[in-house]
Amino acid sequence: MANGPPTPPPTTDVEIQDEARMNDTLPPAVDGTSDPAPDTTSAQPPPQQPIQLQDPYGLIFPKIAELATQKRWIELIDIAEITEINANDDHKLSRLFVIVPLVLAYLIKNDLPIAKLVLERLPPDIRLNPLIKNLGLLATSYSAGAYEQIYSNANALVNAVAKPEFQQPELAQVINIMVESFLFSFRDRTFLLLSRAYTSITLSLAEMYFGLGSSELLPVAARHGWAYDTSTKVLKPVPTNEPASFVAPAVSSLVNFNFIAQSVSQLEM
Repeated sequence: MANGPPTPPPTTDVEIQDEARMNDTLPPAVDGTSDPAPDTTSAQPPPQQPIQLQDPYGLIFPKIAELATQKRWIELIDIAEITEINANDDHKLSRLFVIVPLVLAYLIKNDLPIAKLVLERLPPDIRLNPLIKNLGLLATSYSAGAYEQIYSNANALVNAVAKPEFQQPELAQVINIMVESFLFSFRDRTFLLLSRAYTSITLSLAEMYFGLGSSELLPVAARHGWAYDTSTKVLKPVPTNEPASFVAPAVSSLVNFNFIAQSVSQLEM
């Protein structure tokens, strides 16, 4: 079939306006060289990971810290032991948040056998932790009645959590509070034992028993009613009887008391 003659271009104003309206309604021409439109259906955001809940040791630690600050040791022991019983994974490093305060609370309460039992029931990987090692040394020296080592091991525990590489400031604060309370209660029991064993004691020997220099020891001794002779540098404890409410000391304290009693004759000869 033959093609007809070409359509002449618009010449009148009406024809020009009609052609303009027709061009506006046509879809834009597709340039084969242009980039294809992005596929928005494939660009989906990655799925959110489920939020991991804290383990029971981390969840209970704020309450343990609160009880330690308030020096409510019996309640702290109860909560820590219940957490230990109910926890499923005893190999978590976060277990230190419960074990360390628990052992220190038992030491403060002079319940040394249970403190040692808590340490012994730990799995080997937790027992090898430097913090647990320091705590074990403190318990061992306390069990042996090695006064100088008790104070040095207590200071070593405090120094360990003060190092920059120890990244748990909340636990460090609790340890500092509890070590200070342990030393206070230990010295208080030592005053009682020495008052029962000695009628007089040299200042240098008293400094060893209390882990304090003379400038710190003498005011504390005075508050306990001890007299001090500056010329002989001898302290004179106030004789005391065991009060009715006094709890019998642990075996280590009784052994040490026998040692103190045997030393009296040598001191007063």
